[in-house]
Amino acid sequence: MRKLSMFLLPVFCITIMSCGDTKKEEKELEESLDKIEAVEREIDQTTEALDQKAEEVESALQELDNL
Repeated sequence: MRKLSMFLLPVFCITIMSCGDTKKEEKELEESLDKIEAVEREIDQTTEALDQKAEEVESALQELDNL
């Protein structure tokens, strides 16, 4: 029984420690996903602004053509 206990104790400790790493990894993953989402939102905003500027330039060019 003592040999079994000596074997199970390190296994138990490793299991506990590995669960802690998983939570840390999940937190890091969540933070990375949040950063990616923020970049995606910024890209969407920039794309919308570029589309709006393109429309303004197009309308200005049409006005110049009408002169």
